Amino acid sequence: MKNLTKAGVAFFTLVLTISVLMITPVIASETGEIRIGYTAPFTGTAAEYGNNGFRGILLALMEINKKGISINGKLHKIRIVKYDSMCTPDEGALNVHKMVTEDKVVAILGDHCSSVCSVIAPLCDQYQVPGLTIECAVDNVTKPGHEFYFRMRPTVMMMIPSVMPKIFKTFDARTAGFLVINDGYGKLFTESVMNELEWRDVKTVAKETFDRGSTDYSDQLERIKQAKPDILFYVGTAAEGATILTQAKLKGLMPRIKFIGSEEMGEMELPRRAGKDAVEGTYAISLWGKVPSDFEQQVRKSFNKPMHYAIIFGYDAMHVLAKAIESAQSLDPVKIKNALKKTDYRGLEGHIRFKDFNGYRNQGKFTPSMIRWENGQRKYLDILLKWGE
Repeated sequence: MKNLTKAGVAFFTLVLTISVLMITPVIASETGEIRIGYTAPFTGTAAEYGNNGFRGILLALMEINKKGISINGKLHKIRIVKYDSMCTPDEGALNVHKMVTEDKVVAILGDHCSSVCSVIAPLCDQYQVPGLTIECAVDNVTKPGHEFYFRMRPTVMMMIPSVMPKIFKTFDARTAGFLVINDGYGKLFTESVMNELEWRDVKTVAKETFDRGSTDYSDQLERIKQAKPDILFYVGTAAEGATILTQAKLKGLMPRIKFIGSEEMGEMELPRRAGKDAVEGTYAISLWGKVPSDFEQQVRKSFNKPMHYAIIFGYDAMHVLAKAIESAQSLDPVKIKNALKKTDYRGLEGHIRFKDFNGYRNQGKFTPSMIRWENGQRKYLDILLKWGE
């Protein structure tokens, strides 16, 4: 171990501590055990989101289990049971089934992929076990919603109207284009932005899609280049976005066309994969703008990784669920669900509450951010808007 850096030692110690807690039965005379499931993509093109979400959960779990959760005078600690969904609905559904029927979890965290969340949300109702998604964005997760499934973050349909005024104050755009993943998330993003473009008389001149895992965007980018949009919205994972930007730069689309990415394109994973030159001067709609410096330092010290929105959401989600369990004073999943409904928590991401409104159920909301990439770093652009403005 003497060859490890200080950051490496801190990370090793943290993971070892949590790993022991996760795999070692807790002595019943000392404390109880609360099992919580976590389904997330740990492998595949969306692995960055599951791995970062778990980092946030680990940090929260260290704080929670340090003092324990008192239920009717008995001290309990949380054990996380996690499975890889690979960002596929079938695996996500199988994970939920195993967690509930075999692992006997009292609640579920996850998933990160909208296609998976759309499948596991009704399963939570079926099993009557509360679920809290880390970040899924499509509307149908909570609209019309499910009694046992909750979401902290805004949906795409909620985010876009709040960020578009900032975009149109930043750019004098008359034409727009799209290059998006060909799934429900990409389609919903496109639909939401186009609704905003239409009433501002901004013409859509290019609308291109690609399949998950694509690595060659030459044909789509060539058609976009010929269409000459003022702004281009691109949507996918950070890995896909990095390749898009790299190939777009080689084709000479920048800086004339202003690239505006979905939330995935506002993370340090993007310049890490594409290089700072490829991302320079591009923008992203982001789920976070700033976090307390001590939390950011803690992330770097523990994992030697940059901040990521999934870390923030994983951290907040774990605390929200732990507080609901303590508030319920019970390990009955139905009582935990009822306590989740009453959540009123100030987290890193904002004020977290779950409400029923405008056809949504168990839905949270807060104002997103916008960032610009400059010299490989995120420059936070304050939107200065609140919900309802």
